[in-house]
Amino acid sequence: MPFEFVVQDEYLVVKVKGDCNGGERPSIDEEFAKQLKGTGKKFAVFQCSECGDMSTAFLRQLAQVYRQLKEMNGKLCLIHANSQIQDAIKKNGLDRLLITKLSLRGALVEFGLAKQKEFDVNFINPFINATQKVLKIQCRTDTTAGKPFVKKASDPMLLGDISGIIGITSETFNGTLAISFSEKIFVKLATNMLGKEYGQISPEIVDLAGELSNIILGQTKIELNQLGYRIQQAIPSCVWGKDHKIKHFGGGACIVVPFETADGLFHIEIMSNNTGSQGKLG
Repeated sequence: MPFEFVVQDEYLVVKVKGDCNGGERPSIDEEFAKQLKGTGKKFAVFQCSECGDMSTAFLRQLAQVYRQLKEMNGKLCLIHANSQIQDAIKKNGLDRLLITKLSLRGALVEFGLAKQKEFDVNFINPFINATQKVLKIQCRTDTTAGKPFVKKASDPMLLGDISGIIGITSETFNGTLAISFSEKIFVKLATNMLGKEYGQISPEIVDLAGELSNIILGQTKIELNQLGYRIQQAIPSCVWGKDHKIKHFGGGACIVVPFETADGLFHIEIMSNNTGSQGKLG
């Protein structure tokens, strides 16, 4: 039987070991009912990291598990499900029943057994990694990331003299990435990147801010999409001038990450309706 049941204090874990075609005997809904009996549990987490595929027949059996739990005012979540499983769930119209999360914590938040974090490091860290990589390679600049903090969503002020901005979209959230530099840092980056000496922000180099945001998001997308976020990106833009502002797109928490360089600080801002959650896909 490709299932292992582990009873935790407040929920039941089902480890799915291998692909599932719906022909397993006993079926998952029958075995689940047997394992659940007498435990007093009403929440179930299906751990799918060792499962490559789930057939329509098996997903329908999982829907029966959902109904068993619903009768007890409970829920189920799948964690670490790959994109093929997620697509199959959606194709069969079961995405409202078979909820997927990126992590166990995401499932526990869904169940109400854990508090939602102010922001999810699994979502933020790829932006940090990409920023450091891009500036190292493109601008020959070493950076040290500081501690992320939350900025009020109502505060439109950006922390710099020039900012590159790009929209972020996926099936489950929308948002914005902004990277903001002081004039001193920006002209140094432009000099390093373009091989020409610049002393101030000028029309010749302003588009570089948007291009850097575009490259950083492109790198970030690779890592996040491996985690199940199907991210797409838009056309970048830039704004500059003292006390320039932005209207972020996404409506969620605005996470600011400071970076230190030899020439001072710059910041990235990530605004999305997913920064404080575990995400729907995965």
